Amino acid sequence: MREYPLDIRGLILRHLEPDAEYRWIAPFLWQEKFEIEDYLSNNQSIRKYQILTEVDCSGRGRIVPRAAGIAARQGRLTLANDLLSAHLLDYRADSALESRALNLLNDEKRKVRRLLNRNREWPQDVWNLQDTPAWIIPSFIRRFRTLVNSRPVSVISGGHMLAAGNWIWHYPEKSHSVSSVTMYPDLKTYEFS
Repeated sequence: MREYPLDIRGLILRHLEPDAEYRWIAPFLWQEKFEIEDYLSNNQSIRKYQILTEVDCSGRGRIVPRAAGIAARQGRLTLANDLLSAHLLDYRADSALESRALNLLNDEKRKVRRLLNRNREWPQDVWNLQDTPAWIIPSFIRRFRTLVNSRPVSVISGGHMLAAGNWIWHYPEKSHSVSSVTMYPDLKTYEFS
């Protein structure tokens, strides 16, 4: 049985390998490398899938591919699959689907904006977002890097629907890619580096 991350990568894998047995896991616990070229050879198809992974958490790009990533990270797989299909088949989403996509984007934007509050940083370069689900941290860090700073930073997040508890994410200097995610220990005994 394969493990798929509950994000756009896992949704793509499920789409490319419909007969494979799989189970969903939290995206930050998935350690496999994902290259779309390993599954496809048609350059046009490869590019469509690459767009999905490039715009996920980026804050820019077309509405439907971005919304597919958000829906997948939230575990809303039916909606994510509808948005994925609309993007891959290159058809214009109907007004109801486009409205749902816009709602997802606006909701994520509002949540990320709320998290960029200096009072959440303690000690310096450690952001306490324990009240925030883990699915939003990649979007937060992209916006954080644009608006706040590029120093190494740690983020304490809430849990994920597939990984309960609090988690601490470490990001190196000038990076959007997490270097490590570990279970968050008791704050009284934890040493921040």
